[in-house]
Amino acid sequence: MSNARPSLLMVGHMYATAFNRRKLNPLADYFDITCVTWPLEGATLLGRPLADFEQEDHTPRYELLRLPAWPSTKSITRYLHRGLIDLLRRRRFDVIFVDSEPWGLIRWQVWMLARFIQPHARLGEFSWENIERPGLKGRVLSLVYRLAMRTHDFSISGNQACRSIFIRYGAKPHTNLVAAQLGVESVEFRPADAAEKRALRRELGLPEPCGMLIGFCGRFIPEKGLRELLAAVTALREKHPARDLHLAMLGHGDLNAELAAFAEKNPWLHLLKPRPHREVAAFMRSLDLFVLPSKPVHSGPGLWEEQFGHVLIEAMAARVPTLGSSSGAIPEVIAMPEAVFTHSDTASLTQTMDRWIADDTARDQLAAAQQQRTLENYSHEALARTWAEFFLRQLANRQQALSPKVKS
Repeated sequence: MSNARPSLLMVGHMYATAFNRRKLNPLADYFDITCVTWPLEGATLLGRPLADFEQEDHTPRYELLRLPAWPSTKSITRYLHRGLIDLLRRRRFDVIFVDSEPWGLIRWQVWMLARFIQPHARLGEFSWENIERPGLKGRVLSLVYRLAMRTHDFSISGNQACRSIFIRYGAKPHTNLVAAQLGVESVEFRPADAAEKRALRRELGLPEPCGMLIGFCGRFIPEKGLRELLAAVTALREKHPARDLHLAMLGHGDLNAELAAFAEKNPWLHLLKPRPHREVAAFMRSLDLFVLPSKPVHSGPGLWEEQFGHVLIEAMAARVPTLGSSSGAIPEVIAMPEAVFTHSDTASLTQTMDRWIADDTARDQLAAAQQQRTLENYSHEALARTWAEFFLRQLANRQQALSPKVKS
């Protein structure tokens, strides 16, 4: 590797699949990159072996190291990497960056080894977390946050709520960046004309003719707002019979049986099994409208709000008009209020969908505007440039702080 560029170590479980490593190639224009991630053996994704989702779909310009995970790769917050200490002893890095929530064991392993073995390196972390826990767990995590903010040099937040939490617990605003974790592959997630859409639908096993095809992609769980989406499409089919509305859902989750039972009675609902990420583009390109109706969970052990919604930028890159709820970071990602509806509100969802289903011209204009903004902000190249400029700024600030002041 060239010595002209700073060296960057990236650590994170999400880099286990090639699709999620695509950002690293344009990032290699700025850094010599080593990426540490999970081994493929024993890990699962969407109920399938992780190896099913791993297919080298680009020529890597970075070094990939799959270090053993201990005690297992089943939890994204409770694992350590064997061999990481040896790597840091034999290789020097200018920037060390870990993708993990502040309470993740891997975050603290990286911090400890970096500080003791490579104290010169700038240490950064990425987090999506956009909601705080109540009660005893919240009080314990608040201490973890305070310690984390005092032990890193800089951070990237996946959404504005995450940034607010980081700053509240001590992160300095100029050392925190709000940016997506992953970009979108614009070559694959590209617009399809009418003939291409028909061909894609045949390949997906969807009926013909299919009328207007509405889509959802993600986990089949209640907090994704799927029951509200079914109710909205049911109502809109009655209101717009000539549109012949169909709904295709691609995913897997706790609602599998419930959705299958609904589909048996309502043949306009089509359930597609999860597939490797590289095949999701065909699904997105086949759609006429994409909807992400997520709703927050503010009680119980599974507190959650949508942290980004990567499927949004995939649909928008394919020039599919995209609607989303007001949950979490969805409004930030869509950035167009007219395409956002009130979460958990079937009437609001139905009304918003109705507006865009009824007006072909407005729907096309929305899709064009969304595609342009997505390519400008969320392509792999745009995202890599954003990350790199921030990393380099942190390095420059460190160098400036260490340089002796010149007396006048």
